[in-house]
Amino acid sequence: MKLIVGLGNPGPQYAPTRHNVGFRVVEKLAQKLGWRWSEERNRALLASGSFGGEKVVLVKPLTYMNLSGEAVGALARWYRLSPQDILVVCDDLDLPVGRLRLRARGSTGGHNGLESIVHHLHSDQFPRLRVGIGRPTHPRMSVIDYVLGVPPAAERSQLERAEDEAVAAIELVLTRGLETAMSMVNSDPEARRRAEEQRQRQQTRRPPMQIGMVARLFPSHWRPLREEIAFARSCGFQWLQLRGSETGLSEQTLGDSFETVAAALQGSGLACVLEITLPLTAAGTTPSGATLATVLAANLPAIRRLPCSRVHFHLTASPSSPDALQALEERLAPALQEALALATSQTPPFLLGIEHNEPAAAPFARPDRCAWLLEQVPELGFVWDINHTLPEALPDYLALTPRMILIHVSDTPLPQLNYHLPLGLGTLDIEGYCEELLARGFAGPAILEIGGTPRSGGFGRDSDEALQASAQRLRAAIGRAYARVRSRQPEAPKA
Repeated sequence: MKLIVGLGNPGPQYAPTRHNVGFRVVEKLAQKLGWRWSEERNRALLASGSFGGEKVVLVKPLTYMNLSGEAVGALARWYRLSPQDILVVCDDLDLPVGRLRLRARGSTGGHNGLESIVHHLHSDQFPRLRVGIGRPTHPRMSVIDYVLGVPPAAERSQLERAEDEAVAAIELVLTRGLETAMSMVNSDPEARRRAEEQRQRQQTRRPPMQIGMVARLFPSHWRPLREEIAFARSCGFQWLQLRGSETGLSEQTLGDSFETVAAALQGSGLACVLEITLPLTAAGTTPSGATLATVLAANLPAIRRLPCSRVHFHLTASPSSPDALQALEERLAPALQEALALATSQTPPFLLGIEHNEPAAAPFARPDRCAWLLEQVPELGFVWDINHTLPEALPDYLALTPRMILIHVSDTPLPQLNYHLPLGLGTLDIEGYCEELLARGFAGPAILEIGGTPRSGGFGRDSDEALQASAQRLRAAIGRAYARVRSRQPEAPKA
C-alpha cells in the first residue's frame, strides 16, 4: 500500500496559490483515475483505489500546511505504513518554476509542511516530489506573500505543465519503482524530452494489440494461479483472463490470497480481464434467480483487488422459439444497463462488455442483434470471438470494432465453429482478421482461448507447448498485419 500526500492549505482562497501545488497534483491524479474524494479521516481528505495491483490512498491534509504532519502521522499509524511507503508532493522555492525533483529522503529545505511531517513520523526517510515555484523576483515581496500568491498567467501555464508531469512521475513511481522514476524525473529536461520522443516513436511502431491467455484453473488439471502467471510471463503474454462465477471468483479458486496474486501479476507485468459465463432462464436471470448486477457484485472483491480492468459476460440460454429469444434479449438490455451502472460507479471504474455466441447458440448470436444491444446500452463494450464467426458475418462484426474491449482468438475448421483449436490447426485467416481490426483502430487484448468445452475439438489441447506455439504465431501475425496497415498510412509531414 502507498500513501500519496499532496501538501497545501484547505479553502477556496488558497486553491490557486503557489503553495497549493501539492493539492493540485493529487487532485489531477484522482481525476485521471476516476477516484472520488469521498472519505475524511484523521483531519485529511482521502481518495483511494487500486493502481497496478496495489492499494493507493491520495491525501489532502486539512490541518493547514504547517501542521500537515499531524494528519500524515496519524494516517501512517492507522494504515501501519513505514515512511518509505509515503510519497509527499510539495512546492519548492529553490527550484526554477516548473522543474521537478524526486528524492527518496533528505532535508526539509526549510519547508514547514515537510518539517511537520518529519516531526510526526520521527523520520525523514520518506520520498518527496518537489515542484519548483521559484523565488520572488521583487525585492520587497516576502516569501510568505509569494507562496500564498496567485501566479500570473505565464507562470501559471508553466506550473500546470509541471503538475501534469508530476502526475506522470507519481504513476512512474507506482509502476516502475522509485529508483527508475528518480532517474527519469531528475534528468536534464532536454534529455527527458528526447527520451520521451524516442519512446513515442517506439510506441508508434509497436502494434496496439497485446496478446493474452486464459488461466487454466479447471478442476481436471488445476494448478495455482501463481504458476499460470509465471508461465504467462515466460511466454511474453501481457494479459491473463480469469473466470468469474455466479457466487464470485474466490481466493480458493486462485490458490492464493487476492493480495498475493495481485503482487505476482504486478511483478510479472500482467493485466487481468474477467469473463463471467452464465446460463440464463427465459426471465433473464440465472436458474437460482440472480440478476446480472447481482452476479457482478459478487465478483467485485476480485475485480477490485486484483484488479481487473475489463469484465465481460458470456451468456447462454435455450429459448423455446424465435419470439422467446427476442423477448429474452429485450429483457437483457436493461439488465446489462443495471450491471454497467455498477461497473462505472466503482473506484476506479472498469470496462464492462458482452461476448456474442456462435450462430447455433443464444442469446446475441447474430451481428445485427449485437448491434441492437449496443445501441440500447451505449457504454457497453463488445467482445468478439473470431472462432464463433462465419465468413459471411465478418463485415458486420468488424463494423462493431469501435465498441470492442477485447477479442478472443483460437482456430476452427470452417464451416465448423467453436472448436477452440491451437492456431494453425484450423482454417481461420488469423492474420487477415488482425489486419482488418488494426485498420479499423482496434487497440486492446487479444486473448488466446484454446481448449474450450468437452464438445469442442480443442478440448484438452491447451498444453503449455500449444500455448507457446500459438502465442508465437499470433504475435507474428499481428506484427505482419500491423506493418501492412502502417505502410498504407500517409507519412506525417516533416517540420
